[in-house]
Amino acid sequence: MRSSIALALTAAALLPAVAAAAPAERSFTRDGHTYVYSLTGNQDGTTLIQGHEVGSSNGRFRLTVNGTRVSGQANGRNVSFRAARPLAPVSVATN
Repeated sequence: MRSSIALALTAAALLPAVAAAAPAERSFTRDGHTYVYSLTGNQDGTTLIQGHEVGSSNGRFRLTVNGTRVSGQANGRNVSFRAARPLAPVSVATN
């Protein structure tokens, strides 16, 4: 379970991002598990990835991506890893 979550989070972090004013919901499936997430650009140049596993009340994640460095929480556990490449830029949402 732990390795599938790490692989799913890595896949989410590596998916290309399209610039948008508001975070658009996206999804992907890995090893039979579907994940829904959104990307939000931050003022400091980092990107926030928030989402959850479909059908799982505990399968939530909130990650901050800074270049190739990814850190945050998944299923209530702290995670930190390096992505193979940085995310495409995500525009910062303005209010």
